[in-house]
Amino acid sequence: MDSLEFLNDALEDKINNQTFYNEAAVIVRNPSARQLFLRLRDEEMKHIEILQKEIVAIDNKPFTVTKILAKLKNS
Repeated sequence: MDSLEFLNDALEDKINNQTFYNEAAVIVRNPSARQLFLRLRDEEMKHIEILQKEIVAIDNKPFTVTKILAKLKNS
């Protein structure tokens, strides 16, 4: 698994978590629990944004580290 695949898998997990927290916030009746789910949802959104930026950066230009890791992987 390369860096890009790993980041895409992590992104998919974060999106699934965000969806879960959002749905839970909608159906839960306890206001404290609702606030907790909303806070968790918002945290996941921050993680999603970071992962998306990393994925775009890797897609747009190969980093030296990425090149070195690819060479080591093929050795």
